[in-house]
Amino acid sequence: FREFTRPEEIIFLRAIMPVYPANHADIIFDITEGNLRDSFDIIKRYMDGMTVGVVRQVRPIVGPFHAILKLEMNYVVGGVVSHRNVVNVHIFVSEYWF
Repeated sequence: FREFTRPEEIIFLRAIMPVYPANHADIIFDITEGNLRDSFDIIKRYMDGMTVGVVRQVRPIVGPFHAILKLEMNYVVGGVVSHRNVVNVHIFVSEYWF
């Protein structure tokens, strides 16, 4: 983004369970690899009755730049991770402003 003034939301990870299920599982989102410059973060949000992890660009990035972010969505029940979803997201930033 040419004029970077605030964090920009770029990726949305939707959990497959409602916000308040009968067996309440806490969903923890994390960036585990690829965030070398600390240019991204992930926050938890509730949208339309679903739990959503929002990846944001929090620092300006000058291209050319390429990173592979490994994003995890952990389902925690009783303090133990019951299962985990992992996604690799490729980020490409051009050296040109379009």
